[in-house]
Amino acid sequence: MKPVHVTDGHGERLVFPRAIELSIIVPGSVSNGAFAIFEDIVEPGIGPARHIHRSQDEVFFVLDGDFDLEIDGQLFHANAGDVAYVPRGTVHTFKNVGGHKGRLRYTFMHAGESEAMVRAFFEASQCGKLGPDRMAEIALQYDQEFIGPAM
Repeated sequence: MKPVHVTDGHGERLVFPRAIELSIIVPGSVSNGAFAIFEDIVEPGIGPARHIHRSQDEVFFVLDGDFDLEIDGQLFHANAGDVAYVPRGTVHTFKNVGGHKGRLRYTFMHAGESEAMVRAFFEASQCGKLGPDRMAEIALQYDQEFIGPAM
């Protein structure tokens, strides 16, 4: 592996209008698949449905805003500077509960096909076909599963 430096605000950016601006900060190819780092700018009131990453651990870093995190049925309120760890196979979700856009950075360990999944979500959104059922279908192709509603 080679060292990598990414300046703030850079990385491949995928915009899901009125929901999330997702950036792939460090792709899995940089770490030989050991990890991938993403960042979301999340609109108020927005968060994904409850879901599971079957083969990946995930760590959230709250950079800005107020978020509720639900991890394995426990509710945590998180602010800037907070960190949360989600072991693989654990049901979890998050929601921006603040009055302005929030910013989350998160790492998947191992990278798996997380980038391919978010790109598939993005492609479906560009065609106007990214409803909850389509998201669930896509997720299953990448060892993820949506298992319930958003918070």
